[in-house]
Amino acid sequence: MTELSESEQLAHLQARMAAASPETFPSLSQIFAFLQESEAQMLVLIQYICNPLKIPQVPTQGDVEFGFVLYWIHNPPAEVTAFLCEHPLLKFVYDVLAEAAPATKITTDKYNQLISDLGDYGLPWDDGTLYGTYYKYQQLDPYWMLAALNYAVNVLDPDLVHALPYNQTASVTLTRKDGNPSLDPVIGIVGDWGTGYFPDEDPSVNCPAQRVMDQITNPEVSPAIDYLIHLGDVYYAGTDLRPLPGEEQGNFYSLWPDQGAGRNWTLNSNHEMYGAASGYFDVSLQKGGPFDAQNGMSYFAMTYGDWLVLGLDSAYYSDAANGMSFYMEGGIGTEALPQQIGWMAQFKSHEGPIMVMTHHAGADNDGGQTSLLYSQVLAALGRPPTVWYWGHVHNAIVYDTLTDATTVPPTVYPTLGRCCGHGAIPFGNAWGLQDASGNNLPNIVYYAHTPDTDLPDTSGDNPRVRNGYALVTLQQDGGFTEAFYETGVSTPIWQKSWTAAELAALAA
Repeated sequence: MTELSESEQLAHLQARMAAASPETFPSLSQIFAFLQESEAQMLVLIQYICNPLKIPQVPTQGDVEFGFVLYWIHNPPAEVTAFLCEHPLLKFVYDVLAEAAPATKITTDKYNQLISDLGDYGLPWDDGTLYGTYYKYQQLDPYWMLAALNYAVNVLDPDLVHALPYNQTASVTLTRKDGNPSLDPVIGIVGDWGTGYFPDEDPSVNCPAQRVMDQITNPEVSPAIDYLIHLGDVYYAGTDLRPLPGEEQGNFYSLWPDQGAGRNWTLNSNHEMYGAASGYFDVSLQKGGPFDAQNGMSYFAMTYGDWLVLGLDSAYYSDAANGMSFYMEGGIGTEALPQQIGWMAQFKSHEGPIMVMTHHAGADNDGGQTSLLYSQVLAALGRPPTVWYWGHVHNAIVYDTLTDATTVPPTVYPTLGRCCGHGAIPFGNAWGLQDASGNNLPNIVYYAHTPDTDLPDTSGDNPRVRNGYALVTLQQDGGFTEAFYETGVSTPIWQKSWTAAELAALAA
């Protein structure tokens, strides 16, 4: 039903709710449980900002990204009230939530004090997330409420979520653009890039999304790319016909630099799922567009010599695999939804190296605990992936190892974990990736924390760091070279070449 207009979606939702008793909507209580857990994380953050010398213990349930939603339900910012007046679908859902929502534990005094304490530029959290209110896409940007309200529409009326195509396949054998068989293909990887081109802190400086894309596609600055892959996320909710309409078109699709037929690929994500996945499937994956080679599919396979590259949909099945968690954790399927897992079974016989790409993370921020998503991929492939690139976390992180700390002894996997989610969202120095002396944690080979000196810093307090992307060059025999770039610098900030023998030794 994703072709329905906003008014038609509203009518369908109202009819569905009118025909059911309140007992048939336990999903509301699950939404509120997650929001309460997320608010508990936010209260810890507020405590830290008040006393930054004491590193707090952060609750593991919920997600701080939605830590203000309960407060905003009870105390809607003026911007939220304004767009609710313009969009009756979200206004209806807001009213449903407001009537049943539990009390918030964030007081107005705490909220206002927090805004004051964050200052002009905001402050970074342990993963680099930037907490501020003045600039777009900081964590107190009230338009993040769009994601929560669109998610509630999906939960209350699952019929409005785009159906997942099952029977097609999408695959390609990688080649050079110039047709030179003696040279290996270069893959550009950018994550969480769908912010649109927005006014940044200094109108004379392009926003991160534009600076990243200008650089990655400029062969005079970085090596020419043969393929360009987006790891997902279009903001605020990757919408098509939903409020605010046209985000997938305006913030991603129309800005994507087409690399030519079969050379553009994009993954599904939690933010595009908030918009019912219709923007992702109906706009980005439309026939005849840059992503036509995906054949309408949200997962795909690439081959080159001994290499197998798998782009997986970790978003569509996320709540089914993890419970109601706002699509934040990632999953590739369940026993009841086995389509993608069944498709992956054909690759169990692949003997060469495997590169996996997903939106969601294969491990936590320091790589010390692999995720449910990792265990699902491990089971589906029958062995650990050789290398894994993910987005979702707005940072760039290169891990030495990935570990499952729940086993005795802890299981160390030979997967080279790489976070590449720093394509466009403003972020700061992730102090949680450092030790008390300011050195990288032992498992962190590199993470993005170069100050962004292109931005204004009249007071010396601007915590922003440089956004960026990664380039990967695959070799026929199973080796590869990888490099992370940051905006404004033409040489890689980190790079490494791996021989096929070295990768085989890691897996042994």
